[in-house]
Amino acid sequence: MAGAVFLAGLSAMFLFCGYEFIRSPAESIFIDKFGAGAKPYAIALVPFMMAAMIYGYGRLLSAVGAKKAMAASMLLSAAFFLVAWAMLGRAGKWFAFFLLVFKESYVVIISEQYWSFVNSVLKDEEGKIYNGPVAGLGALGSLCGGWLLGHYAVGLGTRTFVLFAGLVILPAAVLSWLGYEKAGEPKPSEAEAGGKKGHLHLSILTENRTVLFIAFIIFSAQVVATALDFRWTQLLQDFLPDMDARTAYMGRFWMHVNIFSFSMQFLATPFLLRWIPRRGILTFIPAVHIVTCLLLFLHPTLGLASAAFLLFKGMDYSIFRASKETLYIPFSYDTRYRAKQVAEAFTYRFAKGLTATWVSALKTLGTVAQGFYPALGAIFASAWLVMSFPLTADRRPPEEKAAA
Repeated sequence: MAGAVFLAGLSAMFLFCGYEFIRSPAESIFIDKFGAGAKPYAIALVPFMMAAMIYGYGRLLSAVGAKKAMAASMLLSAAFFLVAWAMLGRAGKWFAFFLLVFKESYVVIISEQYWSFVNSVLKDEEGKIYNGPVAGLGALGSLCGGWLLGHYAVGLGTRTFVLFAGLVILPAAVLSWLGYEKAGEPKPSEAEAGGKKGHLHLSILTENRTVLFIAFIIFSAQVVATALDFRWTQLLQDFLPDMDARTAYMGRFWMHVNIFSFSMQFLATPFLLRWIPRRGILTFIPAVHIVTCLLLFLHPTLGLASAAFLLFKGMDYSIFRASKETLYIPFSYDTRYRAKQVAEAFTYRFAKGLTATWVSALKTLGTVAQGFYPALGAIFASAWLVMSFPLTADRRPPEEKAAA
């Protein structure tokens, strides 16, 4: 199975390289067309797009299986970016708005499909060894994409990278297909085959407390991320008004995020997962974010906003992701492939969209204070810390605990 997982990691490397090609350009183009203050309005629409895309994915999964559903997800995303590149060249202002909403949606849906596959072919102890390096290959792609964007955005132009984002997905689709070919496509049980329990099988969220608490924690974590993101975007606009210079700065920022994440995944994560209890890891992470949000509240500078956001994203992409994913390994096909999309991909963006809606409403009523975002981050990081304890509770039957 190591070979199949390695192919999945290589595929993720290309996918996340492409995500770096679209993440900062979409943001920078949006800021240029609408201004940073309009970003919450766009993000508020993301949950609606996510709901439609996840339902479409669920129907596709029921009809053609995991391998073809993943290939279709990638090819449709690539086609969208090629169309976007052509439309933006014609000064399509509102297409810039739609591009930001789409780039927030597609990557989390495809990313969860990688982890559904990995969690289906690895055992628990194998996951502790391989999850870090698999995520590390994805971070390597992000690192390369960020480096290329940071060095060439000014020379080639921001919009050119929208085209590159579509093209680089194509090798990702080929490699993911080869990974499925090598491992064999995971199959649902007879009771779950063809979406018999629902194309999304939402009842799992009430039946499985581990998945329910994961959803709660993802929600809280993404409120923290959104608060840090909005404050960072404000400070970027204030300090870097030129679009291409801002794009280059953002590209270098995400490159540094991925250097940190890449280092964590290959050097620290396998060791930490093997020797540190999940509870220790999953409670330490929100504690760090409480501290950084409080510091940003007291000292609102671009450097500190970048550092706080970098720590969040770096740990989210590495040790948090790798440790959380091992929780899914014992569960059913529908839990890994269907409920996971709702508990993680949808909740991931729903939290961001809901936070944006709150902010939009507050902005309509009046000015949002500078300290609002880090204060909001500190509150939800505290809720995340509290919920990490029931998430990591040992729910094995007493006889299994005694045997262990």
